Amino acid sequence: MKTSIFSLLIGMVWLTSCTNKSTQNTSTQPTPSAQETFTLESKVADQEHITIGKAGLQTFTDVVKANGNMKVSPESEASVASPIGANVKRILVVEGQRVSRGQTLALVSHPDLLELQGRYLNASSRMDYVSKEYQRQKKLYASKIGAGKDFQLITSEYRQLQAELNVTGRQLSLMGISLKAVKAGRTVDAIAIKSPIAGTVETVSTMVGQYADPQTALFTVVNTDHIYADILVFENDLSKVKTGSKAQLIAKSSPVRYEGKVISVGNMFDSTTRAVHVRVAITSNRDRLVPGAYVTATIFSGGSQRLAVSDEALSSDGDRHYVFLARKSGNSVVFTPREVHIGQDANGFTEITSGINASETIALSGAYTLMSEWKKADAEQ
Repeated sequence: MKTSIFSLLIGMVWLTSCTNKSTQNTSTQPTPSAQETFTLESKVADQEHITIGKAGLQTFTDVVKANGNMKVSPESEASVASPIGANVKRILVVEGQRVSRGQTLALVSHPDLLELQGRYLNASSRMDYVSKEYQRQKKLYASKIGAGKDFQLITSEYRQLQAELNVTGRQLSLMGISLKAVKAGRTVDAIAIKSPIAGTVETVSTMVGQYADPQTALFTVVNTDHIYADILVFENDLSKVKTGSKAQLIAKSSPVRYEGKVISVGNMFDSTTRAVHVRVAITSNRDRLVPGAYVTATIFSGGSQRLAVSDEALSSDGDRHYVFLARKSGNSVVFTPREVHIGQDANGFTEITSGINASETIALSGAYTLMSEWKKADAEQ
């Protein structure tokens, strides 16, 4: 019986000893909160220009991201053809060349040109006699001296010549041929094809000796001075876009960021995309922008105040973003990293969408230094 009691006492002592050892081992392990917290002396924090305070509100502009293409207005693009069927005699421009309005692009020639000028010259010469005879017969007929038949004949010829002169004269004028020169006997065997607008020659679709049909374009001229972006804005973003809103454009064809302004917002949805066409005028340099180029637009509209921190208060580790909660403790400052989610950034501030609130005290600067201290403290742990 004594032996059993003694054994029981020995077992109880052994269990108590094991329990104490286990408790001691557990208490020496740092808690998770201890690992996430580190301390700097206030003097060191001042030397590193680390200030503490609370995050404030900053005004951020609402943005709409959308895509589109560069376009020019219809009057800024011209398809140039020959006014008559003729053969190309000379080509005076190349693709990419800047031309002015009325500048000659090519010369074309055809025997019909001479025939048309001959008809006008004959009609003009005949008209000199017929007009005088018409006036004479008209007076005689009015005085009941001349025969009515003679007056009718000369009237018919007079009107036929008028029609011939009007038609052929109009045709020659459209070709750029001087009627005065034709009347003086100075006929031409080639006519100039001129650019109807100022711009850049985008395409040359002919060659010397080729027959130029009036229905076939020989040149394309585009004026990009008034190029604009046609942006498709979807229904859920439409309320944010207003006429006059500022915009930024990035084109795949150019590394430049272009400034723009919304000048019109459509009133109908595109049947295929369910988006509205928004026109953005380019207000900055338009160099290297070409019609048809794909662009990405950022449209700024309105604004609201949101919780934000300066860029000096924000540090990143991979794809995670942190600010540091700060608490004074004697002659030291205790810092605790806090992961946050960010939104827009503007003017040196970054929006905080979640992670902290406006009542918490944080490090307003020195985030890079604090990130290094945190990593060092974590490594030592």
